[in-house]
Amino acid sequence: MNFTQRLAGLRARLHTWRTERPKTFYSLTAFLTLGLLGVLSVAVLLVAVNLGIFGHLPSRQELLDYRNDIGSEAYDVNGRSLGRFFKQDREETAYEELPQHLVHALVATEDSRFHTHGGIDWEAYARVLFKTILQGADDQGGGSTLSQQLIKNAYGRPPLGYGYRVDMLLHKLREAILARRLEDVMPKEEVMERYLNTVSFPGNTFGITAASRRYFQVEPAELTVRQAASLVASLKGTSSYDPRRAPDRNARRTDLVLTLMGRAGYLTAEEVAAAQADPLCMVYYREPPRKVEAPYFTQQVRQQAAELLADRKHANGRHYNINTDNLRIYTTLDLRYQAHAERAVTRQMKLLQRDFERHLGRRDPWETQASLAGAIRTSDRWRAGRAAGLDSLTLVDSFNVKRQMQLPVPNGEPLVGQYSALDSVAHSLRYLRAGFLVLDHSDGAVRAWVGGSDFGFSRYDHVTSRRQTGSTYKAFVYAAALRQGYDPCYRLSNALQTYADEDGPWTPHNSDWVHGGTYSMHGALTHSSNVAAVKMIMDLTPEPVVEISHELGITGEIRPIPSIALGTVESTLYEMVGAYAAFPNGGEHAEPYFISRIEEADGTVIYTHAAEIRRVLSEEQAATMVAMLRRVVEQGTASRLRWEYGVLQPSIGKTGTTQNMADGWFVGSTPTLTGGAWVGGENTGVRFRSGEMGNGARSALPVWAYFLQNMEADTALVGALGEDFSAPSDELRRSMRCAEYVPPTTERVEEVLDTTGVPVLTNPVEL
Repeated sequence: MNFTQRLAGLRARLHTWRTERPKTFYSLTAFLTLGLLGVLSVAVLLVAVNLGIFGHLPSRQELLDYRNDIGSEAYDVNGRSLGRFFKQDREETAYEELPQHLVHALVATEDSRFHTHGGIDWEAYARVLFKTILQGADDQGGGSTLSQQLIKNAYGRPPLGYGYRVDMLLHKLREAILARRLEDVMPKEEVMERYLNTVSFPGNTFGITAASRRYFQVEPAELTVRQAASLVASLKGTSSYDPRRAPDRNARRTDLVLTLMGRAGYLTAEEVAAAQADPLCMVYYREPPRKVEAPYFTQQVRQQAAELLADRKHANGRHYNINTDNLRIYTTLDLRYQAHAERAVTRQMKLLQRDFERHLGRRDPWETQASLAGAIRTSDRWRAGRAAGLDSLTLVDSFNVKRQMQLPVPNGEPLVGQYSALDSVAHSLRYLRAGFLVLDHSDGAVRAWVGGSDFGFSRYDHVTSRRQTGSTYKAFVYAAALRQGYDPCYRLSNALQTYADEDGPWTPHNSDWVHGGTYSMHGALTHSSNVAAVKMIMDLTPEPVVEISHELGITGEIRPIPSIALGTVESTLYEMVGAYAAFPNGGEHAEPYFISRIEEADGTVIYTHAAEIRRVLSEEQAATMVAMLRRVVEQGTASRLRWEYGVLQPSIGKTGTTQNMADGWFVGSTPTLTGGAWVGGENTGVRFRSGEMGNGARSALPVWAYFLQNMEADTALVGALGEDFSAPSDELRRSMRCAEYVPPTTERVEEVLDTTGVPVLTNPVEL
């Protein structure tokens, strides 16, 4: 065969190959093409992820600075812990305190090439990518290195909006980049330490320390080989491999972990056999939640700390979070004062509740069905039902369905039985509520805060709840009069008088229904005359009273009408105590506060309280108010503090009772502290039916009295009450040398008509 023939044959075979080549060639070509496109796509994605197109990637410095979520802690003024705020309750363990067999168990099981790779195990990573992306299978695990898992635990996998598979690919790429970056800036030991302090174990425990204590009652360093292997085994599925809930499954997985440790050379065959035969010795114990001191106060600290930090950021631009940033929150509370305050509230409310139940007899605690209906409509169950779209009739029916439940009792054992939601609401209404606050009036620092008699019974804080202030508000009327130049001996009629009001004619009367004669200004405050207080505000006009109230820290709208003299203004205990504090503080109002500073874990201060102090009264006017309020304690409506409770401490104060005895108040001071108590029902319809039982001197004043008794009996704190108020000047003494009360038979009254035709009494002249 010549060359030409051979060439022709080659051409024929080539033509045949071209026209009849097998389909597998096309499949192989397509596969290679797709593979090349896939590699290029992943490369492009890798660049895009690295550039942060799919979300910010922490820098090397941010990775170094990252710390596990560790809650913040609040402290009292003496450095005692009040409690912690956290999302995940955890403690950290240093690498040096980790047993090597725990580290070996983790490496052998989760990342066998941990000590040789640079953050990515390419072989395992490619296998996972193939399974999850190309085959569409669920994530089987086993591909991510410990470094990548640490990144996932630290930063999570938030949805990116591209679908599961694409999101998974992007997260894997992101974690790969960050794992390499992480291992560029820290040694393997630190990676291991951070991982074991971050990972979640069964029982909703976070970190190896919590898991060791929960399941074995030991520190991590004390774990046996089998115990360490058991905890590592549980990482495959914290529910499925829980050593307590799934002991058999965990045991099989633990044996596998020990076998892998042997294959990796961490254990000899004899050690593997010994560890597999070793009993687990599990001693499961779930510690009760850490006690939170002063719980009403602490929940206020959490709320205000978050508000104070709302506009502050870390150096990296991230907002502070008190649940995760391991902050130190220093407060003004003194747990020694707090203990005395809590005992005072508990003691008084136990006695008062007994009297309340005796007083009611077989009557309901609410005066009208409207009070019960209001309580139902403000209950959590009703609000949840309305939010779910249920109509009122359906909800009413549901409130009558009985089921097994517990009804809490303040500071007592709960009632257990078949009850309805209506029974629960009615049960709650039977118990009186209280709030108590004590602060240092020199700077407004809160020293004790009791929002209720039992946090477990009700978490509603009555230090911050708004109620009508009753006769405690009269102090602001007379303070405004002093600021306008009135003298403490200015005489005020105690005779019944009708005034024109926007709601029609109005005739105020005294609670004891004794009228006539005249009071001096200081006498009217001492004996809390309603009639004289209204006469005072009419002489002043309401506007100066509204003005001084706001300056003293009473927020909200105050209508400039005469009835505010009798305490129709609503305020909080927090505001009222802060306002009264200006009197013994020489006329300067120090805005109450309770967080002094907030620091990062390394001591960097990120917030410091700046005092807000403003002068409201002159020193002479403030001294006059102190002298007048001291008479209230010595001779007036608060004298019970002396003759019944035997409190010897120099004191000033004022009682208050609102309409129908719905609220009882007392606000008072020693030379250094100002405190206030409020007592009442869950709503204004729950009350004593008589003034003798429900007035502030009988309901609220005893809380202050018991607190002072406790303080006086405490040799370490009695000096904190102060020795005495500043001695009044001779001029002040002279200004108060007048009769507190002059009976009608010795006074001369001139009657005139104002422009509305309503009789008005002019200022009587003492004869």
